[in-house]
Amino acid sequence: MRRLVALLALLLVGGSVTPAAAEVGAPTITIEAPADSAGSVTVRGHYEQVSGIQLVVDAQRIMPVAMDAATGTWSATVDLRDVDGTVGLAAYGKNLQTLYNQWSAFVSVNVHNPRAAKPTVVVTSPALGGAVEGLRFEATVAVSSRRPVQRVEARVNGGAWRTAVRVAGGYRVLLVAAKGFAGIEARAVDVTGQVGLSASTYVAVGGAMQPVQQRYSQDRAMWVWEQDSYPAVFDRAARDKLGRFMDDTTTFGSDPVRTLYLGVAAYQGRDMLRDSRRQVAAFVRWARGRGYHVQAVIAGGTVPPYLGALPQYQHIAASEFTKVLDYNLAVPADARFDGVNVDIEPYLLPQWKEPGTTLPTVWLDLLQKFMQLRDASGQQLLVGPAIPFWFDSSDCCTAITWHGKTAPLSDHVQDLTDYVALMDYTDTASGIIARASHEIAYGAPQSVVIGVESKDLSGTGDPETVTFYEEGRAYMESELDKVYAAETSPAFAGIAMHHYGSLLVLPK
Repeated sequence: MRRLVALLALLLVGGSVTPAAAEVGAPTITIEAPADSAGSVTVRGHYEQVSGIQLVVDAQRIMPVAMDAATGTWSATVDLRDVDGTVGLAAYGKNLQTLYNQWSAFVSVNVHNPRAAKPTVVVTSPALGGAVEGLRFEATVAVSSRRPVQRVEARVNGGAWRTAVRVAGGYRVLLVAAKGFAGIEARAVDVTGQVGLSASTYVAVGGAMQPVQQRYSQDRAMWVWEQDSYPAVFDRAARDKLGRFMDDTTTFGSDPVRTLYLGVAAYQGRDMLRDSRRQVAAFVRWARGRGYHVQAVIAGGTVPPYLGALPQYQHIAASEFTKVLDYNLAVPADARFDGVNVDIEPYLLPQWKEPGTTLPTVWLDLLQKFMQLRDASGQQLLVGPAIPFWFDSSDCCTAITWHGKTAPLSDHVQDLTDYVALMDYTDTASGIIARASHEIAYGAPQSVVIGVESKDLSGTGDPETVTFYEEGRAYMESELDKVYAAETSPAFAGIAMHHYGSLLVLPK
């Protein structure tokens, strides 16, 4: 009260209240769950000490909101006429104190729009990871639909769709496959034209055996995100530019890039692995012809990508993973990816910081699902997640119990997957070496790739010591030479640079 009186007195005598004098609350965003709807909904909330708020709709789209600084409120109207079911909503913006993302709670709205409902489709047999003896075999499909179903179809390894017939309890279809492994997809179309797709399932055909996974040196590797990967796949000039950059060893005395982590998420309305397999195959063949390895990079299939780690969205992340498996099964061997680099980063979720969070083990469960799908598909395909260097040292992660074993989270990930890409982001060789020491000591041969950052991080919450951007490429290469000299362990699988787009503008 005395503070309020003093402020009023200051105003009455013609003074002013400076921003420093006003009390500033903690950065927050709130969100109110809308009422059930059959069309558009208006979502509202409050905020303090947060800028640039955006609304995430069912982890599939991000939209701006209207912010009223005078009242500290925000709102957005969302068109949900093409949706039927439960839609998740959350808002986030920049925390003006930390410069990291600040999230609201996650809420949901029930949307009743039967016209938008799609059939639910499940391949019920053969079972995932099973085997069929002959090259001709039957598959059964279960379909649930609000409206009469017009047709049900299935296919093998991206081939022609074959019509299923109605039988007691579902649909049956005769499929034909070569000896090897088959990826089976099914779809159902109702009388209004709504299409429901199944998840892919994988079986061994004709006595096919699982391959042995073979690690290899990935040095030097480089992430190429979608803003650069799509031009490289679809444009010859962009592809040639990428090749020249990868092969350049003279400008900075650097090692050539020989492994690409290629972003394959949908981008600007196009999904290269589902819509443009022929062009992707041509790119992979081009890369192979130049002596490169190519791994597909997948995230959560959500926006932002790390939402794919949440249980309610893990089916989307699994679909991102299986689209790589499906692509590989649909193309000749010389056009297949060598691996999948998983970049979901669940620790960016606000739930990661909550006391008693189960997100670390939920994420391990998702990685285990990926490995099971890879094995069921019978592919020689390395799977390696990008993980931060502090999974073995941060209080959140040093004693994670999963499947009866208590260990640092990094140990669990290394036990589970073929390799890790350690985001060892610091700008000195000594720091890089020290932070990678646990993973290197624990890892199997050629299972630890050390990642370094080159991105301009000004304006973010990260310190400049995280990246080599300020020091430039020549300094970075001199520090990496020291890393190469120090890393003599068989576990060391090379260095990966993040990322092509930033390296192009990295100061010399």
